[in-house]
Amino acid sequence: MSSWWQSWVDRCGVRVDSRALAALRIGVAAVALLDLLRVWQLGLVRAFYVDFENGGLSGFSDPFLVIDSSWMGPWLYWATLLALLCVLLGLGTRGAILAAVLLWAQLGHLYPPGDRAIDRILRTVLLFLLFSASHRRWSLSRAPPVDSVGAWPLLLVRWLLFLVYTSAGIAKLAQQPGWLAIEGTPVLYRLLTDPMAAHLDPVAATEWWWLLRPLGWGTIVLELTAVLLLTRWDRLWIPVAITMHVGIAMTMNLGMFSYGMLALYVPLTAEWWLPGLDRSRRTVV
Repeated sequence: MSSWWQSWVDRCGVRVDSRALAALRIGVAAVALLDLLRVWQLGLVRAFYVDFENGGLSGFSDPFLVIDSSWMGPWLYWATLLALLCVLLGLGTRGAILAAVLLWAQLGHLYPPGDRAIDRILRTVLLFLLFSASHRRWSLSRAPPVDSVGAWPLLLVRWLLFLVYTSAGIAKLAQQPGWLAIEGTPVLYRLLTDPMAAHLDPVAATEWWWLLRPLGWGTIVLELTAVLLLTRWDRLWIPVAITMHVGIAMTMNLGMFSYGMLALYVPLTAEWWLPGLDRSRRTVV
């Protein structure tokens, strides 16, 4: 047992470039901030964040809501935006992260239909960052910058992604006719022709079943092999996952889903983009 514990301690004690963690902080905050600003742009703040009796859309709220839903919702919305902006800038980062998570969660309790899985995933990542040194680079923090920080938040991000993809893969597999969807409607056809979220014409897309079927199999295989994220084979798996999310962003309207997931891959690919960033800085100097 002691050797296992020491192995775990050694793994959690690995150091990474502080810019990787800062990129995660900035990416998550930016995606969440832009997504919430879209609500304001569409003029839906009062529709979403006021109770039904006072003109809101939602006829119910979560029992964990602790604010007065008749008037506090819009104020809560703007406070959440301010907290996320502070997280992005690295201003009072830990306090801002705690405020952002609590306020954002209350918005979810106030309007449950708008609190999607990606909202909860990004809030969970913010909780990881709450206990990290993500503010020690690319921030307005008074704390002096450092070159390296503990890598444990990125290990938790990998574990979180493994759980998300694996559960999604199992769910898709269980829904297929005959398990492998050799016959019947391809899984991607149902997703990419969804009238509420996709762009493909359902009639025209029937001509592409020969392509959609193997792509659907590939999606399930990708999700069920997410355990590779926890191994040295992650370099082969990550580019495919990124390609999938870019494809989702191009073919479906799922709000910030694809962009939020892509933000989680920025720090996981830091070893690929940091050398280029360093070279560009040396060239400028």
